[in-house]
Amino acid sequence: MAFFSMIKILLLCAASLSVLLLATPASGQSYNHLLSGERLNAGQSLIQGSYQFIIQNDCNLVLYMYGTPRWASNTGGQASGCYLAMQSDGNLVVYDYGNRAIWASNTGGENGYYNLILQKDGNVVIYGKPIWATGTSYSGSAVVVVADARNGTVGASGAEQNKVKEMGKIVQVHGDE
Repeated sequence: MAFFSMIKILLLCAASLSVLLLATPASGQSYNHLLSGERLNAGQSLIQGSYQFIIQNDCNLVLYMYGTPRWASNTGGQASGCYLAMQSDGNLVVYDYGNRAIWASNTGGENGYYNLILQKDGNVVIYGKPIWATGTSYSGSAVVVVADARNGTVGASGAEQNKVKEMGKIVQVHGDE
């Protein structure tokens, strides 16, 4: 009897472990966006094509294009153990290990849902309403449309609306340019 109970417990543990492993994103998976309430720890970055937006280990927030810096917060060496937070008030903030702000986009306002996106054109933009950008757009044309699925969609075709509803957070629609 105890033998069968032990087998049941082992099977339950194995099933629980597989659920945890399936729910964990693969390491090395890259994203180009940061949603309200999310953060990047030191050394983590957003990636889009040849662009990388990284909170470096020295606490400098830098946008690279092909490995060349295009924009920086100029906070390198001011602290350690930093992280980048996209706050629910729309403010993008670099905090040190003691949760002291060392840089901010100063875009804080009304609480809501905001999306920081490293766009295909190299511009880093906070969306809710566009409230902050690095000003590093190099392509000359807008190729990213962000549709918000929380309260429906605006300005998207039926097929694109279905994609938004399936994703639940944000969808990028790239033009044919």
